[in-house]
Amino acid sequence: MMHDADRTQKNRQFNLSILSGAIAFLTAVSGHVQGAEIEEVVVTAQKRAENLQDVPIAITAFTGDNIKESGVKNLTDLGRYTPGVEMHTDVALQPIYSIRGIQTNDWTAGSDPAVAVYVDGVYTGRGAGAEIPLTDIERVEILKGPQGTLFGRNATGGAIHIISTKPQAENSTELNYTVGNYGRQSADLLLNGQFADGLYGRLTVSTNRRDAYADNLANDFSAGGQDTQTYRASLLWEPTEDTEVLWRADYGVMDQSSALKTTIVPSLKGETDLFGDYALDTPIIEDRDAFGTSVTVTHDFDAFTLTSITAYREFDAYLQEDLDGTANPDYFFSALNLDEQRQFSQEFRLNGASGDIKWTLGAAYSQETLEHTTHANFTSGSLESFAVYESIKAEFPNLTQTEQEDLAVQRRQEWKEAGLEGIASASFVYDLMLQSGQVDQLLSILNPQGGITGNMLYAPAVAAQMLASFKPWIESDTPWNESVHNTGDYRSSAIYGDMTWSITDRMDLTVGARYTYDSKDFTIETEYGNYIPLKFAGGDVPLVDAEGNVIGAIPLPQIDLGSQLFGIAFYNNGQPALDSKLSDSWSDISGRIVLDYRWTEEVMTYISLADGFKAGGFNSLNFGPGVAPSFDQEDVVNLEAGLKSNLFDNRVRLNASVYTYEYNNLQTLDLVGVPIPSYNLRNADAEGTGAEIEVQWAATDNLFIAGNYSYLDTEFTDYQIIEVIGETEADSLVGESRVSTPENKLNLMAEYTVDLASGGQLLLRGDYNWTDERIGSVTDRARLVEDYQLFNLRAAWNSASENYSVALWVQNLTDEEIAGGFGGSGAAIGASPGWRLMPRMYGADVTVRF
Repeated sequence: MMHDADRTQKNRQFNLSILSGAIAFLTAVSGHVQGAEIEEVVVTAQKRAENLQDVPIAITAFTGDNIKESGVKNLTDLGRYTPGVEMHTDVALQPIYSIRGIQTNDWTAGSDPAVAVYVDGVYTGRGAGAEIPLTDIERVEILKGPQGTLFGRNATGGAIHIISTKPQAENSTELNYTVGNYGRQSADLLLNGQFADGLYGRLTVSTNRRDAYADNLANDFSAGGQDTQTYRASLLWEPTEDTEVLWRADYGVMDQSSALKTTIVPSLKGETDLFGDYALDTPIIEDRDAFGTSVTVTHDFDAFTLTSITAYREFDAYLQEDLDGTANPDYFFSALNLDEQRQFSQEFRLNGASGDIKWTLGAAYSQETLEHTTHANFTSGSLESFAVYESIKAEFPNLTQTEQEDLAVQRRQEWKEAGLEGIASASFVYDLMLQSGQVDQLLSILNPQGGITGNMLYAPAVAAQMLASFKPWIESDTPWNESVHNTGDYRSSAIYGDMTWSITDRMDLTVGARYTYDSKDFTIETEYGNYIPLKFAGGDVPLVDAEGNVIGAIPLPQIDLGSQLFGIAFYNNGQPALDSKLSDSWSDISGRIVLDYRWTEEVMTYISLADGFKAGGFNSLNFGPGVAPSFDQEDVVNLEAGLKSNLFDNRVRLNASVYTYEYNNLQTLDLVGVPIPSYNLRNADAEGTGAEIEVQWAATDNLFIAGNYSYLDTEFTDYQIIEVIGETEADSLVGESRVSTPENKLNLMAEYTVDLASGGQLLLRGDYNWTDERIGSVTDRARLVEDYQLFNLRAAWNSASENYSVALWVQNLTDEEIAGGFGGSGAAIGASPGWRLMPRMYGADVTVRF
């Protein structure tokens, strides 16, 4: 693993002795106090309300109190506390949710996520609309493993279900205010009222603002800040004892500076590094307006309960990024992504029980329309940097990607100082002309008698003839813009059923199945209006044989071919601009079979076999000859055994699971191809094996301890090679691990309550997280994200009336410098970026209830 010389190692050791010793001390001094019981958590993972410990599914559930007490603000924070889960929402409009190593890294419109996010029972189909503030939340359920039966398509990795708090039969007001370093200010206003018998309402207004935590040394704009406003309203109407009508609506506005990404190429850092200040030349902008509304009607009949969920969601998003992570004009590369999405869904569900059988039947339909546009912005100067980087990769294939990028920066500067600005681009374009046959066509005109082909010309000499026109064009940093526009009209229909049969008083058998049919209409249109000057100065050009030996010369006259239309980002090696309309459909039957056995009232084990399905899709950025415009559906089969237990008079909760899965046709986005690499989504096969354990211990009435650990081993078992864009067998990832999947992950938490004489309470809480090293880049698998550890502390005072509370907190106590990941589109021009997690954050929370 690579380490920077100025990085200390004090936080790089997996050393738990201090924390475990502190927990042991607290346990010893408090052991004389009678232990309390662990609170029961009710979840709806099986589409009915059940005790978490009775559900034979690996679930991590967080109540609203858990979320608030741990200082969690978003799903990234929540993922840090969850075994087997990694979430990265630093770029809120392109979040990455990974459960047990299963994720989808495509941010465009052609594919769907592998982890389904639900808000109040409504599926949120696009990542740009999934991230919401976790304010006034009743609970969050993270279901691991394929959930194809009850949650349907796009839950191959698992499902995240966010449930907001329903209106209550009371009149109450709550105000939360947070202040912290880096200008952090957050406020939440919660209003709940009873308007009449059986009619209740709830309103939540939230704001969250924070400044950037580093300075831009090149320009006056910043990156890494936050600014969101969220409004949520709900009405609960109970017209009869058997009927409930719940209307919900939410509206959110995001206008912030998004994630901070900086280059990791040593020669491009200048005065910056990944953890210091930075220098960017493109404003980082993240804007989104999102709206959603739903009506849930529940009616209890004598033998069953009918539930109907009708929902509509939409968002408009604007994301501008600096992809090279530097202000160096030779590497200018930015992107602008525009998204519009509209989604309607309807689900009908019947739940019932008869004798020894509990059952669920349902039907669901959804329609999504969307538009996505990606604008890629370069300059002619960044084209030269791209060409230099490509020449370095060809000349030094055995160097690491970082070494290749660093050497390319140095060579770019050397050639510039030598007056050879443009020679790399000229060589690169001439090589493309050779491959396309343009040189042979030109020679057939200049030399009608034949006998001379393009491969016989000494290429450096021809490129030198082109330099006179390329040099001023490169030096002018002419803007270079390309775009791709997608539209989608996606429809999905499903019917499902699930049944649990109590074979004996101790043994249950659950069987479920879902049939899904997905139909997609898709368009792709690429556009570029960039022109390259093609002029040959004229003169003698040496002729060479296959071994490179000079065998003669040929005179070339001055030739002016004018300005030639050209593209890089969405060109795909000669593929003309696309304007295609595509349609496809996929169907699948997914299911599960689970056998659970209750050894005692407190101990249950289960074994399950489940599979999941994710529809195929379309390459959204480009495709070319031999590269199919669509890709196949994903399928995963998961075998799991688990334990759920409440021990020692419900003072200890121990849940554990071991699992193995096989993934067919995993949809993987990769930057591949020569001489022009481009993003293509292909299918691969993968497998994974893992184990998870979660422990909660109410050691005393005052001391609560919890922890979890996860182990995960993943690897590709098949990786398709797209030969038409220059891949070789060496590019195959068979046997390699999946990106962003740490093998080990550990969380520990201790909370101690001090009862005050006034009747109030003082709560002291500490959280510890250790995450193992992992592959951090799709394009540079040799670069690992180092393991890291986080310490969070919180001290809170609650009044005797519970109407007032004050908390002081600090996150990342030791100010650990933590990389979130590496790579991205900037890698295409030799300017790979990296991004970081938060530095030390501290602040105070104040809550008033009345």
